[in-house]
Amino acid sequence: MGRIKLHIDQMQFKDIPAIIELEAGTLSAWGREHLEDELHQPAGFQFVVRNEASEKIEAVLCGRIMADEAEILKLSVAEGSRQKGIGYKLLDFVLNYCKTKGIKNCFLELRASNTAARKLYEKRGFFRVGTRKNYYDDPVEDAILAQLEL
Repeated sequence: MGRIKLHIDQMQFKDIPAIIELEAGTLSAWGREHLEDELHQPAGFQFVVRNEASEKIEAVLCGRIMADEAEILKLSVAEGSRQKGIGYKLLDFVLNYCKTKGIKNCFLELRASNTAARKLYEKRGFFRVGTRKNYYDDPVEDAILAQLEL
C-alpha cells in the first residue's frame, strides 16, 4: 500500500462541515459560527491538511497575527490521523509561514490534561510560560500558556 499524499491549503468556507465532523466529540470543538468568524478575521490565518486522493481534511489550524506576535488558537487532527506526524507537519508549516510575516514569538494555550498536544508543542520547541487557573469549562481545568521564539 502506498503512502497517503497530503497537502496544506488555506481553509475555505466549504471546508467547515468537514472540520465540524473532524472535531466531533472533542472537548474544545468550534461550531460553524466560530469557524466562519475566523475566516473573516483580517489578522487571522487558517490552514487545513487535505488528503490528495480523497480530499478529506485530516487537520486544521487557526491563528492570528498581531504586530510581531502570533497566537495559535486551534490545532485539531482527525482521530484516525493522530500520531502520524500530521499535526507536526501542519504546525511546522504555520511556524514557517509566521516567520515569513516577521513574527518573533508564537503563543498558544492548551488544556492541562492534553498530554498529546503538550508533547507535540514541546517537540517543536514551545516552552511553558504560565497557567490560567480554571480557564476551560466542561470540564473545568487549567490552561497551560506556551511560547516559541521564532
